[in-house]
Amino acid sequence: MKLLVLAGTEDGRELANALKQRGHDILVSTLTAYGADLALEQGLQVRSGAMDAQLLTDLLKDSGFDALVDATHPYAVQVKEMAQIVCAKLALPYLRWQRTALEFEEHPLLHWAEDIPAAAQIAAELGGQRILLTTGSNALSEWVSLPALQGKLLFIRVLPTAQVLVRCESLGFKPYQIIAAQGPFSQEWDEAMFKQLKIEVVVAKESGQVGGTLEKVQACLSLNIPLIILKRPATEAQARSLFQFIKHLEEIL
Repeated sequence: MKLLVLAGTEDGRELANALKQRGHDILVSTLTAYGADLALEQGLQVRSGAMDAQLLTDLLKDSGFDALVDATHPYAVQVKEMAQIVCAKLALPYLRWQRTALEFEEHPLLHWAEDIPAAAQIAAELGGQRILLTTGSNALSEWVSLPALQGKLLFIRVLPTAQVLVRCESLGFKPYQIIAAQGPFSQEWDEAMFKQLKIEVVVAKESGQVGGTLEKVQACLSLNIPLIILKRPATEAQARSLFQFIKHLEEIL
């Protein structure tokens, strides 16, 4: 089968590679050139760059794909919704792959938030002045606009690309507030950074094992630092193992 796989993360590339090994004709689509480079290093056929509905429609129609496999980040809601709409219009199968979520026992240092405004309010109520955002760069404009965080000193950990750094600087972040580094990060690395920057509150996404969430939790608990975790979007599909997903895909197509 010929499959378009939307994937810019490690587990998405793992899925694409597994499908290729099963004999399927795979094209990986990534948002960034960096993601495309990583896919190329794994021997995958790839295209990169943002797509709107028309570009995705043209790609699917012109290249004769049998289905679209959405392996984007758990929080890439807009991309997921666009892909679902386009596939529905083309009567093309849409299959959603998601990384397995982590489960944590209740702990007084762990706080769950439904969305960014709720996370900001929790951070403000915790009273810390030095807050580290490890939630990526795409929503930074929303974070800095929230009244609850006015007067707080925000630090951000983002990908070390020119485009991302320009975005950070345009929003007023100074070099000492920007940690530009590529994960995954170990618990030891996180602990060292939290201590060096005297972080009082950390904010993260529940990005699963591959996303480094567990390491952040362990580092915060070790240092007695409150951690606010953004919940995954409620529309996420039920998780399957890699084997189960591929088996399901091959059964229905």
